[in-house]
Amino acid sequence: MKRTQNGQTLVVFTIVCAFILLATIALVGNTQVLFVNADRADAAALLAAQAGASAIDRSALYDNQVHLAPADAVSRCQRAGAQAPFVVSVRCTVSGNTVTANVVERVDMPIPLWGAAETVQATRTARPAYGGTTGGF
Repeated sequence: MKRTQNGQTLVVFTIVCAFILLATIALVGNTQVLFVNADRADAAALLAAQAGASAIDRSALYDNQVHLAPADAVSRCQRAGAQAPFVVSVRCTVSGNTVTANVVERVDMPIPLWGAAETVQATRTARPAYGGTTGGF
């Protein structure tokens, strides 16, 4: 008796399509999580840079000059950046009247395809905000 094996190609094709669909869903989900957390890291870096730029040297301000207090600016920047969840490191530098904050964040992937966690980072700069050439306060 001869057995026919019709339909094997359809079964294999269906299984392959199911795996491709699942991989696509996993890739889209992981990408969405990375984009959201990249925006959060960017917001944390902006907050850290702005906090550092608020450390104006008061003694220079009384002489109608706006200068940053570098040690205070770095301290404020690091404290503000470290408040965000999942932040691994915050690096703040002061150059003249410019504060630069670099925030690195650890992101746990919902569907681990190539790794259980990834890192995202963002860098922002800020300068002190003041009005007028003679202080304007």
